[in-house]
Amino acid sequence: MPVTILGLSPAEFAVVPAAVALVAVRLFPPRARRPVASAAAAVFAVSAVVAAVLGVRWQLAPVLAGGAVALALAVPTLLGRRAWPAGRWPAVAGSAACLALILAGGAVAWALPVPVFPEPSGPYAVGTTVVQWTDAGRAETATAARDDRRTVVVQLWYPARESPDAPRAHYLGRTPGEARAVARGAAAYLGVPGFVLDHLPMVRTHAVPGAPVAEGGGRFPVVLFSPGLGGVRTQNTAWAEELASRGYVVAGLDHPYDSAVVTLADGREIRTRVAATGDPERDERLAAGWTAVRAADLGFVLTQLARLDRGEIPGP
Repeated sequence: MPVTILGLSPAEFAVVPAAVALVAVRLFPPRARRPVASAAAAVFAVSAVVAAVLGVRWQLAPVLAGGAVALALAVPTLLGRRAWPAGRWPAVAGSAACLALILAGGAVAWALPVPVFPEPSGPYAVGTTVVQWTDAGRAETATAARDDRRTVVVQLWYPARESPDAPRAHYLGRTPGEARAVARGAAAYLGVPGFVLDHLPMVRTHAVPGAPVAEGGGRFPVVLFSPGLGGVRTQNTAWAEELASRGYVVAGLDHPYDSAVVTLADGREIRTRVAATGDPERDERLAAGWTAVRAADLGFVLTQLARLDRGEIPGP
């Protein structure tokens, strides 16, 4: 499990005080300035490189920018020379701007951390797989195409055998690209700029994609999960992994044209078309229709799970 300090990785946590020390180096006694600047510069540089290798999230960009400027201003101190020629007030203003950038970036990084999922507490490891099923007997009512059949994307979390060295699943999708698309779609649904949730594709879960099913457990009970209005199948991943570790199979659905964004196997991205109109009577009729579609999706998935259980369709 990744180690975090106040929601920050060790590299992110170290880069903030190092950048602040570079800004404040002129406030130290003359004899201490060069050693402090050298130590702060080393910690800042190493931490910035580590953070870059692991993936820099946008929240840390102001910290790195402010620290880089402060490092440039500290070069004379590092070389044992006089500071860059500048007036007192420009130097104070520059230092204040750097400090503001660093503290603002650190605060945002703390407020919007890369989530770390709790370790599932059950006796089983957790596997996951994603399937796409099309209901040949049901038309897609959200489109005008007559031959368009209703398709759902389902993620299964299930009790699995231990795979300690296997890579863990991404949080929001099967691939980094799908995870980015879902994050951007969720941000659009929430009405915030797309970059606000760009850190979520960095998250890894505890489940192993395609892990072998646990042996000796007999038949497993099934839990169906349908996310809320505009929700996505992965939004309750920690909950699903906890249940799977305790011997349940969890089937989470993406409802196309309802979920914020659904990525189909052919790469198409389907954004939500569900939105309130402001007219109570019309919204009530619309809600009844959306609920009927969701119920039909769940019934279809139950049928498919029964077929999977009988070996009529492929699956774990």
